[in-house]
Amino acid sequence: MKHLDLLNEFRTQIAQLRSQVEAGSAMGLYDTHKVAEGVICGLLRELCDWHDLRNLNSDQANFPGIDLADDNARIAVQVTATADIAKIKHTIEKFVSHNLHQRYDRLIVYILTTKQGSYSQVAIDTAAGDQLKFNPKNDIWDYQELCSKAADASPQRLQAALNHLNAYMRGIPIGLADEDIDPPLLPPESLTTNLVDIYFPATLYVAQLNIDLVDRHGKRKPGLWRKTIREFNQENELRSPSSYVVHSKALVTFFDLTDSNNPYRHLIEPGTAEAHRSKDFWTIDEDHERVFKSLLRFSLQQRLFQERVRWENDDKAFVFLPYKNGENQREESWQGEKKSKRSVFSIKLNKKDPSKIYMQKHLSFSVDFLHFDENWLMSITPSWFFSYGTDFKKSGYSHDNLSWIKRQENNQQVVNHFRFIAAWLRSIDEEDLFSEKSVKDSFLSFGQILSFEGAPSLDESKWAALPEPSDDEAEQRLRFFD
Repeated sequence: MKHLDLLNEFRTQIAQLRSQVEAGSAMGLYDTHKVAEGVICGLLRELCDWHDLRNLNSDQANFPGIDLADDNARIAVQVTATADIAKIKHTIEKFVSHNLHQRYDRLIVYILTTKQGSYSQVAIDTAAGDQLKFNPKNDIWDYQELCSKAADASPQRLQAALNHLNAYMRGIPIGLADEDIDPPLLPPESLTTNLVDIYFPATLYVAQLNIDLVDRHGKRKPGLWRKTIREFNQENELRSPSSYVVHSKALVTFFDLTDSNNPYRHLIEPGTAEAHRSKDFWTIDEDHERVFKSLLRFSLQQRLFQERVRWENDDKAFVFLPYKNGENQREESWQGEKKSKRSVFSIKLNKKDPSKIYMQKHLSFSVDFLHFDENWLMSITPSWFFSYGTDFKKSGYSHDNLSWIKRQENNQQVVNHFRFIAAWLRSIDEEDLFSEKSVKDSFLSFGQILSFEGAPSLDESKWAALPEPSDDEAEQRLRFFD
């Protein structure tokens, strides 16, 4: 049905707008926020019958308290990407202090990203006083309210709203874009990102650190808690997994701390362990989201350590090591377009004196964690690491070697490194399914590579070819790869 097609397209476009705002916020770029005011203004005008809704910032830059208003409907709207209660209170206080409640009967706060699950009515009433009635359930909106309005709109109004949204998203009105007049000759392509889905337990556990450990830490900085715990374990000849974080003198982990046999029982105060929904924890505020991302990274570090993949803190990267010291190479099998093997560690011997090692080369990768609503993704950036000695310390020539390789590798080679790492992570998941250890300490699992359909087709022949290496570079390449 045509109406269903319109609804699906609206849902896709509004999700894309939300993602662009979230990405811009993460990068410290806020131009999208200003553009989004115009987008939301037009959508509300079409879907809510607020025919005279206008952008006040077009009349007066940084209009106090609100961004949009319809004087006839007596509706005011604040458009923001910040969803916390502090922003809501600040908006209400500014609205009241400028006596806008005398001009408009209703204030709506529209969140460009995603609103919180709940807001304190008491805190809002304190900010509003007797001048304004503001109900967070009805007066704080995000994309969900727009989608609900779109679902109830007539096909004509929905089409008008979609035309407005497309005009902003494409930067040109419907009917005037090149693709409307002269459709592309080549079919669209699939756009592959460097993101994979990541999954973790729905529940995490928090417990207070024991008094002796807190006293031992003393006035050390919070960032040194892991050092304090490591020293405590060494003195008492104890061990504990690295998949934890410390926040406000409490230990946070996916391990069940209510279990009397948990691996951190010597570090925590008895009877203080509590279970929390992971989502409830990371949505408290930005600080808790940062702590949760650290927990994901340390949980990944613990899991990969079992696979002889070591965390290099100075490089913020995971580095493949040989399975056993003394081995000259480590290869991993993986399934791409065909089944093949990939070298993730190799030793290059000195040609003049084979008893000496010329270079130790490791495949490495860095990660970052992102989330959209309840969906978490992990970005993977492949790289290389160069070491010396049996403990694989970073080589003094590492920077020069890495710079040379990055100049030589093309996009497809980097993509293949990424595809291998993503496939390898999924393969250790499959091993966990048949391993008893997975019940104890494997909390993370990895999904498919995220890709988007419908990207414009690119003429690969127009890409500049890589320059031919000089004789010196060719000789260096042989030293690296032969």
